[in-house]
Amino acid sequence: MLDKLKLVRCIFFILIFANTSFSQINNYVTNEIETNVAERHMPFYNKARLSIESDQFAEAIAPLDSLLKIYPKSVGVVFLNGVCKLFKEETKKQSLVHLKSLSYKKDDLPFYDYWLALSYDKNDSVREATKYFTQFINANKASLDEDTKGLVADAQRSLDNVKAAGLLKDYSNFASVKNIGTPINSDASEYVPLVPSDESFMIFTYRGKLSKGGKKSVSTGIGMTSTKEEEKMYFEDVFISNKVNDTLWSEPKPIKSINSSLHDAAVTLSTDGTLLFIYKNIGIGNGDLYLSKLSGNNWSVPIYQKGLNTDKWDGSAAFFPDNNRIIFSSERKGGFGGKDLYMAEKIKDNTWGNIVNLGNTINSSYDEDAPFISADGKILFFASNGKLSTGGYDILRSDLTEKGWSAPYNIGKPVNTPNDDKFYMVTADSKKGYYSSKTLGGLGEQDIYCITPGIPGKTVRGVQVTGNINFNNKPVAGIIEIKSLTRTDIKTSVYLSNSVTGKFLANLPANDEFELTFSYKNYPVQKKMLSTKDIDSTVYLTVIADFYSDAYAKQMEKSRDNLDLITKQKHENLNLSDFRSKYGNLVIDSVTYQVQIAAYKFIENFDYSLSMRLGMKIRRSLLKGDVTRFTIGNYATFNEAEEKLKAVKDQAIKDAFIVVLYKDKFCYLVDVIKSGVYQTK
Repeated sequence: MLDKLKLVRCIFFILIFANTSFSQINNYVTNEIETNVAERHMPFYNKARLSIESDQFAEAIAPLDSLLKIYPKSVGVVFLNGVCKLFKEETKKQSLVHLKSLSYKKDDLPFYDYWLALSYDKNDSVREATKYFTQFINANKASLDEDTKGLVADAQRSLDNVKAAGLLKDYSNFASVKNIGTPINSDASEYVPLVPSDESFMIFTYRGKLSKGGKKSVSTGIGMTSTKEEEKMYFEDVFISNKVNDTLWSEPKPIKSINSSLHDAAVTLSTDGTLLFIYKNIGIGNGDLYLSKLSGNNWSVPIYQKGLNTDKWDGSAAFFPDNNRIIFSSERKGGFGGKDLYMAEKIKDNTWGNIVNLGNTINSSYDEDAPFISADGKILFFASNGKLSTGGYDILRSDLTEKGWSAPYNIGKPVNTPNDDKFYMVTADSKKGYYSSKTLGGLGEQDIYCITPGIPGKTVRGVQVTGNINFNNKPVAGIIEIKSLTRTDIKTSVYLSNSVTGKFLANLPANDEFELTFSYKNYPVQKKMLSTKDIDSTVYLTVIADFYSDAYAKQMEKSRDNLDLITKQKHENLNLSDFRSKYGNLVIDSVTYQVQIAAYKFIENFDYSLSMRLGMKIRRSLLKGDVTRFTIGNYATFNEAEEKLKAVKDQAIKDAFIVVLYKDKFCYLVDVIKSGVYQTK
């Protein structure tokens, strides 16, 4: 939740209800509303008050607008409308109209110059915002009241933001920002987008009519709980959507094992998509971090994370690529002020330690929140509302150097706006980014946006390794251990393949040598070596680990002998030279070509570094009779496939050959020729 909202809420309720030195001013607002608003209309006011107390200023607008239609001359109603409409993009212009109309009452209204300055700031009127912020600071800087001091400090920070916006007004990172639209975004709030490195699904936080249990009763803040329908609110839930194609997502669904009747928010997802941090607030304290794990198709019930949580707010985090370390945000004691970023190391399952503040290069006396670490572990994005911000939270970037994290900088427009911009994350190849923002024209209170490229001018260097572990050609839950052969300071990373799909996913940084060890039950382990040296971008690699029982292996060897014989016979009388000259460049809609590099038992000593250099993505296909093919490429013409075949043979795989997919079925070229499909062209 936004700290500026908390500050405004705090000041608002102190001014309206507390018996302070401002009681005469406070009483003016409360008495004006109580005098002019009829008892039958007070539920509108109570609903607005409850929304403000819950840091949901935008939700207070509707009931206040209802009051405004009935009492357009009520100074208190107009004033509260002006304040609340500051926090919604679509109503910020109305906010300025309301507050300007009350200039004749400025001496009666609490901190009028502050609200007016903030409204000018939201409406990009730099000169007027500077004028009124300065006017407010000068008038109140000598105050001894702690709450007034807090607002003066916020006004000074807003002045810093105005200056930062001036410095960045001509800077653009040339990124394109686009609302991802339905079905993920709706008229509710969607935020904290999280995707694994292969972008196969998206997990996000939702708050709206689909929240578990609908609207819930909440504390009124005065020792009572409201049960009136107009004074209830929606709580946060965690939703998931699967990616259908580059532009389409499936209808989002709630993750039932995670969501409760109170606040459950997505925090961060490991790059392999199997570990999910959750922020839960069970109704006491400030909320804590929990961890859920993916097993098959199901997410586990979140488990409390020891060592990370304190009696203060601990609410956002980001995994390093090895999943053994995180950077997280906390308000714990000993920081530089507000929220700070810390690093923690996993001691054992669900327990973290060796917690270290990232220091004053990253942290400030303001708030640093919502960290994200790129797939190569070299770039840190986070949100800050400090001096580098142009207003509210902005996305900042820091790069890892030999001396540590570099001084952060604002990534600029169009990602950052005068509103709160948070929860920025990028895909493993850096080509796309996602974040949430309150932007004019959105579908709801908060929407999720896609940014291309995710990291302008910078390419993430590394290898995205994906593949499967299978037993007797069926997917199983196996273990993958990835060990650096050159760096002893990096722990061995351990991954589990999915029990339903057999799939695993890992991201390895450039300039290293790795040993990949695959194991399943008591069967002999399989080891594969992989070099990521000389990688200058993100490279994709498929690795298959097949385990077999003795009986199944004997059956496969017999089938392999038969396949070798059939393959030899099929190619004996084929005149490739004649076919090449006639049909080598012919494109047929129902025909594509691939290069087969192995069949049945996968090549134990296959050179995966060679695979990366050739730009090959390996496909595994299980055919009739337990025939397994490993192929690369997907070419429209025979000549294109033959060029790739020559490159493969020149490097290492001498027995590779071309296979044909005719109407999406594997065929021998000689059989496709006999079908007459080429003669008709």
